[in-house]
Amino acid sequence: MAEEVKKVVWTRKARKALNEILDYRYKNIPTARKIVRKDIIDSTKNIVFTKQYQQDEVFPQYRKITVRDYRVIYRDENKVIYIMNLVCTKAGNSEST
Repeated sequence: MAEEVKKVVWTRKARKALNEILDYRYKNIPTARKIVRKDIIDSTKNIVFTKQYQQDEVFPQYRKITVRDYRVIYRDENKVIYIMNLVCTKAGNSEST
């Protein structure tokens, strides 16, 4: 049976990664920055079930949500979703969890 999520919590590391990516890629495009930020944050608000998204291939202990060129990495602990990191999937980027 699917377990429903109680709440979603962004870790400090994930918030920092989000801001760093937005600063780097969208520094001179504030409108795009706002849209991409909203898309990423909204994707995490749409997690209803703990196993709703796929298990990550690189970090199998986590699950992932793909949003545009980014992978939102998360884990479940007692029906609380912890957003662990945000990774850019564009070629040439090598960020890790």
